[in-house]
Amino acid sequence: MKMYGCNHDYNILVMELLGPSLETLFQSIYKNFSLKTVCMIGIQILDRIEYVHSRKIIHRDIKPDNFVIGEDDKSHIIYILDFGLAKKYWNSSSKSHIPYIEGKRLTGTARYASINALSGCEQSRRDDLESIAYILMYFLKGRLPWQGIKVGNKDERYRKILEKKKSTSSKELCDGFPREMEIFVNYTKNLEFTEVPDYDYLRRLLKNILVKIKESIDFYYDWEEEKPNIDKNNIIYTNNYHIEYNGKNEWLIRNKNRNNRYHNSNSRSIKKLNNVIYVNNVAKVNNIYSKPVFAINQIPSNKNNNNIASLNINFHHLKTADNSHNGSRVNETNYTSSRIYVYK
Repeated sequence: MKMYGCNHDYNILVMELLGPSLETLFQSIYKNFSLKTVCMIGIQILDRIEYVHSRKIIHRDIKPDNFVIGEDDKSHIIYILDFGLAKKYWNSSSKSHIPYIEGKRLTGTARYASINALSGCEQSRRDDLESIAYILMYFLKGRLPWQGIKVGNKDERYRKILEKKKSTSSKELCDGFPREMEIFVNYTKNLEFTEVPDYDYLRRLLKNILVKIKESIDFYYDWEEEKPNIDKNNIIYTNNYHIEYNGKNEWLIRNKNRNNRYHNSNSRSIKKLNNVIYVNNVAKVNNIYSKPVFAINQIPSNKNNNNIASLNINFHHLKTADNSHNGSRVNETNYTSSRIYVYK
């Protein structure tokens, strides 16, 4: 943007004015968000965090205060902010995921922090997603089971919150709400340290709820006084994107004994054929990433493997983030991502 009226043109940075946070809006209507509003919020939050993750960054402080709505004609758009605690989860030099470490102090907000983060584990993409799950349940219930714990010091409080989170099952947390919410929470809690999350699957769970309750994504949130008139050509509807990999494939290596927990749903058919795991007869797990999947004890030793050749793809043999960590089941190559018309 240029400023005129002077002898020279100056480039100036314009900061966009944004609206209130989701926490402020939640409080303003007496902590009463409808299931429809929560699902629409969740879908947009997943969009934002997926893009952040595609840039090799984890947020590490996912909470309602760090999501705000736009102003005026952008009031239907949810923005993510406050990257003061953000961190790269990818080492550009070694082209590998950061290592798994234990004994770390909590970074973030205890109420929404993941069980692993509260346990002192290094954070990764899975922790951001588990925090999102807690946000959605907070909006649905108005209060989380571990809120209001009164103890003498912060460390003791964190310990009590961790104990309560561990003892509260996903079924108990989501009691009274569609089963998709329980599946959502279970999925995020069972992600492995270096695992590439299936963001599209999580979005589908929320969209399925909207279909069940016969609602649609119209951005008519509970805090809106009247239904917004949003043209179908608006960027919010046409903001389709994909992750670019520069011709390389990102690989998800999965323990064959954990296949059945992947989507926690009997409706998905998972089977193994010629060392390739197929989900609903398709050799991929994620509609965005479209990556073949191999059982961890059947990783091809080189790119000339017959199974690889038959799929017409390249295999990049990498070590897990930390071989001593039993939960590190994902190998992935470096990738870059691009998105057109991205809203923060």
